[in-house]
Amino acid sequence: MKRLAPPLAVAALAGCLWPLPAILAASATENEAAKPTVQLSASETTVFTGETFTLTWTAKDATSCTASGAWKGAKPVQGSEAVTPSAAGLLEFHLTCKGVQGSAEQSVQVPVDKPALSIAKTFLPNAVTISTSEGAPYADCNFWTEPASDCIYLSNLGYGPTRVVRIYICLSGEISFGDCSQGPKVTGPLSAQMLSDMEDRFAALAGSGNRLMVRFTYNFGPIGPGAMDAPLDVILKHIEQVAPILLRHRDLIFTLEAGFIGTWGEWHDSTNGNDTPAAQKAVLDKELSYFKGVFPILVRYPGDLIQFAGTTPNPALGLHDDYYASDPDDGATWNPCAPTAGYCSTEYTAGQLEKFAESVSTTALFAGEFGALYPTLQSCAALDAYSYTFHPQSISLFVYPQDIGTELENEGCALSFFNKVGVRIELNRAKIIGNPAAGGRLYVALTLTNAGYGRVLRARPAKLVFVSNDKTAAEIPIPLSALDVRKLESSSPPAAVTFALQVTLPEDFSPSGTTSIALLIPDPAPSLQAQPAYALPMNSLDSAKAPVFDPATGFNALGSYTAR
Repeated sequence: MKRLAPPLAVAALAGCLWPLPAILAASATENEAAKPTVQLSASETTVFTGETFTLTWTAKDATSCTASGAWKGAKPVQGSEAVTPSAAGLLEFHLTCKGVQGSAEQSVQVPVDKPALSIAKTFLPNAVTISTSEGAPYADCNFWTEPASDCIYLSNLGYGPTRVVRIYICLSGEISFGDCSQGPKVTGPLSAQMLSDMEDRFAALAGSGNRLMVRFTYNFGPIGPGAMDAPLDVILKHIEQVAPILLRHRDLIFTLEAGFIGTWGEWHDSTNGNDTPAAQKAVLDKELSYFKGVFPILVRYPGDLIQFAGTTPNPALGLHDDYYASDPDDGATWNPCAPTAGYCSTEYTAGQLEKFAESVSTTALFAGEFGALYPTLQSCAALDAYSYTFHPQSISLFVYPQDIGTELENEGCALSFFNKVGVRIELNRAKIIGNPAAGGRLYVALTLTNAGYGRVLRARPAKLVFVSNDKTAAEIPIPLSALDVRKLESSSPPAAVTFALQVTLPEDFSPSGTTSIALLIPDPAPSLQAQPAYALPMNSLDSAKAPVFDPATGFNALGSYTAR
C-alpha cells in the first residue's frame, strides 16, 4: 500500500513545482537571446579601384570576431574600417563572430570597376596667403573722406591686399576719423543728409571684394574731456537710425564693433556717464535687437561681456582686444575690475578672463590690434603660441606703434604671422576617379588643412565645376554634409581633414578636348555668391608651382583630363 504525502507536504510540493514551466520558458528565451548575431554593411554598393569605402559592423552577444575573404584577421565586436581596392573584381567580405552560445556569420559583396578617369595630385603650400573675406588681417579706411577705390587694395608688411577693412564712422560730422574729436557736441538725431550719405558710402563699397568691420564713434581721443561721446538716449536713437542701412548692406558686413560708448568707441572713459553696466546693457540690447544672427557684435572687454551675458559664450557676441599681446594684461583686457570701462568683477581672476576669451574665440569671433611694443609676447614663437590660444579672426594690418611692425620684420615673422591671421585653407591632395561621361559617377576625395589661427565662420556652399573650351560644362552642387569647411579647425600643428564624396554628372554632359575640374566655394550671402572676389581660395600651388586659385573666376583647380 502506497503512503500518501500529508496534505501540507503536497501543498508545499505543488507550490514549488507550479512555476517550473515559466522558469523553463524564460531559460529557453535567455538561451535563444544569447546566441550571437552580426550585421555587416558597406557604404557603397559598387566602387572604382582607388575609391575608398567603409565597412561597418556590429555583433551582439559575441566575444570575438574574425574576418575572412577580402579582409583578414581578428576584428572587434563593433567597428568600421576603410577599404580602398586596388584591382577590379568582386570583393566578398565575411565576418564570423563567436559567443558563449555559438557563432554567427554575415557577408557582403562589393563589385569593383576600373575607372575611365583617374586623377591623383598633391599640392604645396603657397608662401603668400590669398586674402579672404571670411577672415583676414584688417586695414583701416576713412569712411567719410576716402573714395571706395582706396579701400580695396590695402596692404602692409608684405601682406595683401586684404579683404577685411575696418571703417570708423564718425557721427560728429562727415569728417576723417582722425578729426572726429574736433566735431561739435552731438545732442540730437543724425541728420537726413548724413544718413543718405552713409547709405551712398556703403553702396560704393559693394562688389569691392571686401567685407567690413564697422565701428561708430563720436571721437578719436585722446582720453579726456575733449573726447566726447553722446548721451545714452541719443546713442539709442542713432542705433535705430543706422540699423536699416546696416541691414540693407548686411552681406558686406564682417562684424559690428559695439562702439558708440567712450573714447574711440572703445567702451571706456565716457564723458556722458555711459561706462556703467546699465548703459552698456541698453546699447547691447538695442544692437542685438537688430543684428543678432545677422553678423557678430564685438565688445571690447571680456569683463563687460560676462557682466552682460554670463560665462557661457554667446555666438552673437565676440571680443575686440584693442591691446593684443601688447603688455602683461593686454591693456587691461584681463583686468577683473575696470570701473572706467563699466565693470568690476572681483570674483574672477585675470586667468579666468583669459580662459573665457579663449572659449569666445572658438564659438564666436575674436579680433584685435596691437597697442605697444612688448617683445615678451611679440617674439615669433610667443606670438604664434598666443595666437593659437585666442584664434584671431582678424588683427589690424597697420600696427601701432610702427616699431611693432619693425620688430616683427626684424625677427622674420611679420608676413608669416599675418598670413596665419584668420582663415588660411590649404589643398593638400585631390583624388578624382570614375566615369566622366553623361550620367557617370565620380568619386572625389579632397584633403584640406586650415593653417590659420581663425576658422571658417559660415556655412559655405561648394560646387564641382567642369570647364571645357573656356566654357562651363557642368556645375555640380556638393551637399554641405559632404564638404563643410567649418570642420577645419585651427590647431598647432594643423590637422588635415579628408572630405570624400560622390557626384553624378548630368545627362547632357558632353565636354570635348581638355577639360579642367575645379572646386568653387562661393560666399554664402546671396548678393555675393556670383562674385569671384568673395570665393574661398585654396592657398596652394600645383606641381608647376602655379597657384590653384584663379581670382578671375574663384575656381580652385583640382586637375584636368582629355575628354573623348
